[in-house]
Amino acid sequence: MRSARLLFNANFLFKASASVEILIGVALLAAPSLVIELLLGDGLSSSGLAVARVLGVGLLSVGVAAWEVPQQEVRLAPRAGICIYTVGAALLFAVVGSLNETSGILLWPAVVLHGLIGVTMLRVIVSSP
Repeated sequence: MRSARLLFNANFLFKASASVEILIGVALLAAPSLVIELLLGDGLSSSGLAVARVLGVGLLSVGVAAWEVPQQEVRLAPRAGICIYTVGAALLFAVVGSLNETSGILLWPAVVLHGLIGVTMLRVIVSSP
């Protein structure tokens, strides 16, 4: 019973994380300046807009790759991929927030959220048979 509950929670965790990355990817494609302003408190140059949109495509693809359908066999590679992204984003955002004097209103909440989700994902991956 416990393993079934853990599997459900793990499936929910990865599907929710994939959903958030898809939404942020779409937001970066549609309104990159707004997303970056909320995260970093600074605007973008024209080349920054292009890079932010490429990031949007990347996040969209990470989310789609990590999306799990209930009938699918649970695969480690997509889970590991979104875990690496989540932990890496937490670390990079924390470094940016610590080294820069400016930060957006969502920077530190993003650090905490990515950190908590990343640690939980690592626990799921490590404890999976």
